[in-house]
Amino acid sequence: MNLVLFILAAAIGGFLRFTLEYYLPPVGASAFPRATLIVNILGAFLLGVVLALPGEWQIILGVGLCGALTTFSGVSLQLHRRLKSSAFGSSLTYSVTLIAGGVIAAGVGLTIGRLVFS
Repeated sequence: MNLVLFILAAAIGGFLRFTLEYYLPPVGASAFPRATLIVNILGAFLLGVVLALPGEWQIILGVGLCGALTTFSGVSLQLHRRLKSSAFGSSLTYSVTLIAGGVIAAGVGLTIGRLVFS
């Protein structure tokens, strides 16, 4: 049963990521990867909430849902492309926004998760 729940959670996370990537393509002259930024900050928030759940659910939802939703490899590739095209300023902005936003979102998610599930 846990494997089925894990697969279902991963399918939902993958679907959410696909949907955001499809409906929020990079925009502007710099082609800012807004969907990837959103999925990673959202994933950090959700993982914070999930960490307030019992251990079994942390794996099912943390690894399944949040793991399928977020993408470190996508971020790495986008940063590489931006740096290769000499977009240093937007690369720095993207990196700082992603890291700071993720840390803040995870903290807020954990706080909310503890309030709701404790």
